[in-house]
Amino acid sequence: MATHLSESERLTFEEALLDESLASVMAWIEHFLCAPNTALGRLGDVCPFAKTAMLKRAITFYRNYSESVPCLARDMEQHMEEFQQSAGMNDVYQCRIIVPNRLDDVAAAVEAVQMQLKPAFVERHMMIGQFFQACEEPGLWSKDFRPLQSPVPLLAIRNMVPTDIAFLHGNDNYVRAYLEKFGKRGSIALAQFETAMETRQ
Repeated sequence: MATHLSESERLTFEEALLDESLASVMAWIEHFLCAPNTALGRLGDVCPFAKTAMLKRAITFYRNYSESVPCLARDMEQHMEEFQQSAGMNDVYQCRIIVPNRLDDVAAAVEAVQMQLKPAFVERHMMIGQFFQACEEPGLWSKDFRPLQSPVPLLAIRNMVPTDIAFLHGNDNYVRAYLEKFGKRGSIALAQFETAMETRQ
């Protein structure tokens, strides 16, 4: 049974599988995120965690009915608080996917809200990602790969993992929060990432 969190309607994984409006999102997860890609620039699936998250039914889906960017931002703040309290901060497979469907320019709203709220999410050792059809953010290992392009605009919430240093490097506050969470393991990952970047230059 779907429940409501402010402007969002929750669907379990099983409900999402049967929901026609989410069919393209489910297919994108299964056939894009959970699969290797020759343009990726490394071996393995596009998202290293997606396949196990699917198998564990660890992804929860939400339809979002916000009608303005401020409303979507407020709702995502509520998601942030609830996710932090309920997901288990050590479970790297827990994920929420929020699909807004009442905004005039959904892609622009998704991009704006992600940019606005990323500092608050990172401070709580969480990540918020923006996905939409024309997202031009390049991949980490190939400048020609576009891993954040999805069939419909959406926002994704998950716990921070050690490999996220690639998304946080260059911002002192982000790196501080990262090292706060991962300690010595994070320091090693940071040093390895910086070495890799120097090698690629």
